[in-house]
Amino acid sequence: MSKIISVIVPVYDVEAYLPRCLDSILGQTYADLQIILVDDGSPDGSGAICDSYAKKDPRIQVIHQKNGGLSAARNAGLDLAEGEYVAFVDSDDYLEPEAYETMAALAEKHRVPLVVAGRWDVSGRTGEKTRGLCPRAEEAVTGQALAGRIFLWDGCDSSACDKLFARGLFERIRFPLGVVSEDLAVMYRIALQAGAAALCPVPVYNYYHRPGSISGKAPISDKTFHFPRHTQEIYRDIRDNYPAIAPQARYLRVRSLVYLLLVLYQREGGKAYRAEEKAARRELRQSIPFLLTSPYFAARERLTALLLALGLYGPLEQFYHRIKGNTP
Repeated sequence: MSKIISVIVPVYDVEAYLPRCLDSILGQTYADLQIILVDDGSPDGSGAICDSYAKKDPRIQVIHQKNGGLSAARNAGLDLAEGEYVAFVDSDDYLEPEAYETMAALAEKHRVPLVVAGRWDVSGRTGEKTRGLCPRAEEAVTGQALAGRIFLWDGCDSSACDKLFARGLFERIRFPLGVVSEDLAVMYRIALQAGAAALCPVPVYNYYHRPGSISGKAPISDKTFHFPRHTQEIYRDIRDNYPAIAPQARYLRVRSLVYLLLVLYQREGGKAYRAEEKAARRELRQSIPFLLTSPYFAARERLTALLLALGLYGPLEQFYHRIKGNTP
């Protein structure tokens, strides 16, 4: 008999996408599923959709709870999970039919508690699917090696949704409440705890990019700083406890500083965060020797980081646009 996979689906304001997501789970070639739908106080008809699907399939359980965010919904699902494995699906995304059969087979083949697969990026405007992050080859790697790859976006990242986990990995780990980029704070710890993982060079998950998304233009708020705060804690942890992958963790830290400085420069309201900008630029300047010697940076990444560290990015960009505007 195959092992049960508990599939946890946080649900919030997704009535237009939820049926496709649920149909993709119910249509899995791997049938031994416990499907946990967590209605996180959704204001639309998503909760009713969850209930209607539960009436049609006994594998589905529904939790209705007060809105607490993605982490709270996932944690509620973990508390109810009974399967030997756990998987997560975001409710506007969907699965390839053989997703769980493929990953479960690799977990058993390599005798590992964690499987990392690939994903498709799906355009919300055109429906076109392009190959997203995906491991290059099937192989078993150590937990430290996987964490290092996550830090580098090397064929995988910190997303919880294109992975299969032994449920025991979450006995002492939960998703942090009240923050965004929550996967980043959790997945490297899961990788290290797992000790070993199998990489699956097959896209099994469809990441749907909603049309008209304004995530890249969202106003600056406390959430803007969650990603760099996570990387600060991660780098300290890795530097002190796993020095073999400290360079990869430092690369992630530098990338987060670049992200923060670009956001503060490009989005409205950035001038109100002068102290945070100065602190990020100071740390980035201190990282210049690493920037110049690390093999992980592409040339353009390195140049952008150096210009930001030296305070030259803004003036040079303005000069470029001024010259471009005067070009016949």
